[in-house]
Amino acid sequence: MRTRPQPALRIAVLSYTAIARDHRVLRTLETLAARGHEVTAIGFGEPPALPIRMIRLPDPPGPAGQRLAIAATQFPANLVPASAAFLHLLLPHHAAARRALLALRPDIVHANDWQALVAAEAAKREAGSRIVYDSHELASEEHADNWLWRLVAQRHTRAIEARYIGDADRVITVSEGIATTLQQLYGLPTRPSVIRNAPAFQAIVPAPASEPVRLLFHGILKAGRGIEALICAMPLLPRHRLTLRGNGSTHYLAKLQALVARLGLGERIRFEPAVPHVQVVAAAAASHIGIFCASPATGQNRFAMPNKVYEYLMAGLAPLVAAGTDLADLVTEHGCGLVAEAATPEAIAGALGALAPETLAAMRARALALGREFCWEQEQSRLVAVYAGLEEEMDGQTGDLPGSR
Repeated sequence: MRTRPQPALRIAVLSYTAIARDHRVLRTLETLAARGHEVTAIGFGEPPALPIRMIRLPDPPGPAGQRLAIAATQFPANLVPASAAFLHLLLPHHAAARRALLALRPDIVHANDWQALVAAEAAKREAGSRIVYDSHELASEEHADNWLWRLVAQRHTRAIEARYIGDADRVITVSEGIATTLQQLYGLPTRPSVIRNAPAFQAIVPAPASEPVRLLFHGILKAGRGIEALICAMPLLPRHRLTLRGNGSTHYLAKLQALVARLGLGERIRFEPAVPHVQVVAAAAASHIGIFCASPATGQNRFAMPNKVYEYLMAGLAPLVAAGTDLADLVTEHGCGLVAEAATPEAIAGALGALAPETLAAMRARALALGREFCWEQEQSRLVAVYAGLEEEMDGQTGDLPGSR
């Protein structure tokens, strides 16, 4: 038990993302700042409207430049795995993050995703910082459905994670499947803590039952998420309408729009831009069923528990997910959604077409109730516990020596 007031921890939250648009990072920043810690975000873009400090990294190159940078700095790990960390730091934003951490000398680095581990380990080695590794994805299979990524980047990704995950003082992730896989893959002595990627609770009035049945996919629109199969299922679902809400590359959106036009579905499928994250759940509530039916062919898709599913639940939508995934286990256990036997147009249409109105109503009622259970107000207690345990450990090692923390 503590016998003296504890000074605020100096925590650096490093993420190679646009900080103000990264929902999980924002929730982490807000939770840690609310606990009275001195929090500094390190990442891209403008600072969020939170009581924190922000160190802005130089913007990464555009898409063409990113592809060239990945080829130059990640492909060599196929030949010389030991080169991964050195080549990683050749990218200006990675080197800038390392310099920022060494200048800041934080008590703890909250390293979001595998890319942040290299700079975090430098801070641990040279400044004595502790590391909390927050694995949002199953990094070693994140894009395993893309043969080019497997050829160019997969071995580099795994080499970085394998080399540095053991230096983390705590490992957290978003799903039970990823936690189990990380422990087995890298021989971790302690299983990672699971902190779900759930939004802050919002009380929502869901859309009433009606015809046509309104389907929704929201989030980043990109390949590998089952969107093409969903579009191709629509000719088999004349009583349904689909909204695709989110941003994506111009090239990919054009491909989707061309597919919609080729199938003659322009009146039944609507494309909408992403809404601000505080409006995501309310906007979703205009629909009846939320879709995330990515193929379970990769570990990433089998174990993913994306924030969109918790947003669907909170909005009173019944999720449709693919069999053979952690998501299928979730919706089956709670009776809150549907499972397609495969991530194919026929299986998607079969699951949706066989759904009776009264069954959908019951699923949506369970989903809405689960929104109170799967929310950040519940999950943040787990994050607070992770930091409290680490802080106790640090206090036990430094004691009350003059000049300690």
